[in-house]
Amino acid sequence: MEPATDSRARSSRHGIFKVRDVSLTLPSNGEDRLILDSIDLDVREGEIIGIVGPSGTGKTTLLRLLAGLVHPTSGTVSFNERRVEGPSDDAVLVFQDYTAALLPWRTVARNVALPLERRVGKTERAIRVAKALAAVGLGDRAGEYPWRLSGGMQQRVQIARALVMSPRVILMDEPFGALDAITKAALHDQILDLQAATGATIVFITHDVDEAVYLSDRVMVIHGTPGRIVHELVTDLPRPRDQIRTRDDARFHAVRHELGTVLRDGH
Repeated sequence: MEPATDSRARSSRHGIFKVRDVSLTLPSNGEDRLILDSIDLDVREGEIIGIVGPSGTGKTTLLRLLAGLVHPTSGTVSFNERRVEGPSDDAVLVFQDYTAALLPWRTVARNVALPLERRVGKTERAIRVAKALAAVGLGDRAGEYPWRLSGGMQQRVQIARALVMSPRVILMDEPFGALDAITKAALHDQILDLQAATGATIVFITHDVDEAVYLSDRVMVIHGTPGRIVHELVTDLPRPRDQIRTRDDARFHAVRHELGTVLRDGH
């Protein structure tokens, strides 16, 4: 459990991602389109960063840059002082559409085991899968099939598949967007518990202002076309967080107000 006043301890942690003056152009309708422009971002070890902004501002593209799935047209993206050249086992991506990400003909356990196949032996694979499923509260669902599970459970399977790799960074693209409010709140707390237990760095995209404030240590606002980071907001909320107590905190309301104002005004 982290102390209530941990902002200084978090700010002193070393950088894990460094994005420097990154711009990215992609082809669109027969011509090049500038998606992101002049992006500078530092992600520190063990923190949770939320990325918010209107649709079409390049949020998912920024996440894909961190994951090594696309490369900048100019500027650099580095991970632990080394240039990102492609995907890494140290940084895994959790997609928004869990129904498309999971293989319906595989059991829950075999879906989670997928990244380990041809990498580790059967015994170690079984141990790591069981541990990952237990961490997301699905230890008793290993033999089920994804299509028999609720949306929240399916998303937890996807998170377990990320955890099985023991990543240093988990990148999440609107992971809770399709879930109902009660399921979403439960998964928020589960993510916070997992992060506290593993020390993983988390970067996630959301359109939900309350979600961004509740989960994040820092929130980055992307705005415009092309997208630029126009604002950085430190939440400075105490941990552990609680769905009622944290949301009643005056600091929560102040941060939420500031974030809403920036999103409305675009700066």
